Amino acid sequence: MRGLHCWLSVLLLALCSHSQVNATHSLKVLGLFPHPGISHFHFYEPLMQALAEAGHEVNVLSHFPNKNPPIRYKDLPLTGLNHLTNSVDLAIFEKRPFFQHYSEFFVLNEWGKEACNATLRSPALQTILRKPAGYYDVIIMELFNTDCMLGVAYQLKVPVIAVSSCALMPWHYERMGAPMIPSHMPTSFLGYSQDMHLGKRVFNWFTYHTINWMYNWISIPAADALVQYKFGHDLPSVGEMAKNISLFFVNQHYSLSGPKPLPPNVIELGGLHIQQAKPLSAELQRLLDNASDGVILISWGSMVRAHTLSYAKREGIVRAVSRLKQQVIWKWENDTLNNKPANMHLMPWLPQRDLLCHPNVKIFMTHGGLMGSSEAVYCGVPVVATPLYGDQFLNAAALVQRGMAVQLNYEDISEITVMRAIKRAMELKIVEAAKTVSHSFNHRPKQIIATALWWVEHVGYSGRDPLLQPSSVQMSRFAYYSLDTYLVLGFFFAIALASWVALMNSCRDKSKSKSEQK
Repeated sequence: MRGLHCWLSVLLLALCSHSQVNATHSLKVLGLFPHPGISHFHFYEPLMQALAEAGHEVNVLSHFPNKNPPIRYKDLPLTGLNHLTNSVDLAIFEKRPFFQHYSEFFVLNEWGKEACNATLRSPALQTILRKPAGYYDVIIMELFNTDCMLGVAYQLKVPVIAVSSCALMPWHYERMGAPMIPSHMPTSFLGYSQDMHLGKRVFNWFTYHTINWMYNWISIPAADALVQYKFGHDLPSVGEMAKNISLFFVNQHYSLSGPKPLPPNVIELGGLHIQQAKPLSAELQRLLDNASDGVILISWGSMVRAHTLSYAKREGIVRAVSRLKQQVIWKWENDTLNNKPANMHLMPWLPQRDLLCHPNVKIFMTHGGLMGSSEAVYCGVPVVATPLYGDQFLNAAALVQRGMAVQLNYEDISEITVMRAIKRAMELKIVEAAKTVSHSFNHRPKQIIATALWWVEHVGYSGRDPLLQPSSVQMSRFAYYSLDTYLVLGFFFAIALASWVALMNSCRDKSKSKSEQK
């Protein structure tokens, strides 16, 4: 009997294990990525691909079909919008308005409306909407400049994991119950680090609240109008839908973005896009291996057209490079560059991550985009940052504050300033700081992709976990910032002060009356 009991126990355990294995490979995952920026999608694609490789059924709506999709990975391509690749002319940065961050907000708002409108009308989305409610187990969607896709999730009745390829935007904090403390947490649109003097703290506070207000009063109603036109006017606002997001995956890590008091429903996955190194081409491998004095890499991202540099700035960089012993690789969109020195190599596209981790790469000259900045931190390469727009100023300030970067403002580019920035970036203290930050960035309890997979499966199998969400999500701003408490305390303080004044006046009147009687 005892032997039979043991065999039954083993059989039961085997059956449970088998059913568990089957269960962990049966999620239906939908990815919604309407923004036409390739740099954003580079952060999301590795997660969607890893989910498919783990055995889940993955459908991905985006502008960028996977060229080599794994089994169970299905693309639902979006069309009709121009990709934001090599689309930015550097001439627009020659004269910056003082309140550039507000003008950038309106640009993002327009991009959001265009992407929302195009996606809601797309055949790809119609394919998704034909599925019955509850068909998918979990939706992973980008939340950047519009909440439009929350309306789709609401129709499908599926828990949502939001993802952001940049650090938290001003409008993300309250909806996730995450405190934003402007005294030491710089907002995305300003080039401040954690260390701010009084003037910067005031401007940081003002910018955070005004841009948050603008998003609530401009962007959310715009998304509501499009979503309700598509699905009907009985839908709640997407701003209310956002309060039911299960998790938020964000491309930040304390080593680069600074420590932040985040609730458990906000998961830092900075560097998620950084995968194992791939072999370089024979030409690049030979160039880097033979560079006895090292290599400097110049890349201003996927959106900027480097060849639109003004003549003076272009010549300044070229002359500075001609004075260097290092080999210089520059992401340049065409083969035309006058007076190109022998140590300069032009390439229209670069395997940036694989280049940066080569031991001969000494400096990365970048615009400060978060993807490239994360790769520089991962590889421990000193940075010369030239921020141009968006969160690039924030990222550059963080790198400088950590001691691993030198900031070279775009308007200051010349032969002298380029040489000065490169020499400073090669100083031993900056090289050592880059290694220190890199160690902190890479030293984690488990692989980033494994963390992301665990949380996706947790939500996919268990549904939305309300215990992860702070109760502050449902509070009004008046209560969240304790303004009601201050009002009550102020009321009692005013009563106490008025009583004290009345008592003093009464005592004074009595004293005056007695003196008159005498």
